[in-house]
Amino acid sequence: MELYNPPGHPLPPQQRCIVLPSMTCNQKRVEDETGCTLPPDLTRLWNRTAGLVLFQDITYGQWGLVLWTPDQVLIRHKEKLALHSEEFRPGDLIIGEFLGDTDLLVIRADPNATDFGSILIALPIDKRPDWYNPARSLNDFLEKFLESKGEKFWEPQYN
Repeated sequence: MELYNPPGHPLPPQQRCIVLPSMTCNQKRVEDETGCTLPPDLTRLWNRTAGLVLFQDITYGQWGLVLWTPDQVLIRHKEKLALHSEEFRPGDLIIGEFLGDTDLLVIRADPNATDFGSILIALPIDKRPDWYNPARSLNDFLEKFLESKGEKFWEPQYN
């Protein structure tokens, strides 16, 4: 585990970012068990780091984003789908969660869809049309999230 301070984005003293050690992503296993095709951005990230914790509130644990490791995705994706299956579609891969609420980070992992690789913020108590679509790729999402210093830049009150 390595603490990380995004360049040019100093963290408030009550927050931290963690980069987990790198590991080779077993892409075939994840794809076989989830029925999804991993977008290249996600595979590259998982080959550099097993997972990320971004802007975690270290005082109360009520803020931040956890991007799960491949092994966590295999477990947590299935758990979350079982709870909220009616709004998810084939090709939705849940890859993380926001601390302090029930929002989920979803990457579109259907290579035949026009939105392959894009990011959704699933709001488990809302219908899919109300979910946010903040970025066309994981890289774009992470850049914007770092620039916003962990604020939910996709929500109307942020703009």
